[in-house]
Amino acid sequence: MIEVLPAPAHVAAFRVTGTLTVGDCDRCITEVEARLEAHARIALFCDLAGMRRIAPAALTRDLRFALELCGQSRRFTRSALVTERAWLARLTRFAARFFARTEVRVFAPAERAIALAWASVALPGN
Repeated sequence: MIEVLPAPAHVAAFRVTGTLTVGDCDRCITEVEARLEAHARIALFCDLAGMRRIAPAALTRDLRFALELCGQSRRFTRSALVTERAWLARLTRFAARFFARTEVRVFAPAERAIALAWASVALPGN
């Protein structure tokens, strides 16, 4: 399940718990696209500490959307991921290579507030 979290207008913030489904991905994509339409540059905050699994179709949908966004990488200022899972941190760092203009950081669950504050910093061009 995905929950859209309160955040500054230029930050798309989400918390995932349980199983991430295709419907959840579609909701996330809609939110990101709305923020991109309203702002020149946005940041992302994703709290995945409560995620237990991702449905295969959701993973495919998420990867497809990420590939579509590669051409717009300059529009993403920062991306903060909250997780205690090493494989998610590694996957995030690998994906960050395709978004060279985006600052990417992985935070521990105890650092949630710090992660959101870091992602929320308005950088030039927002």
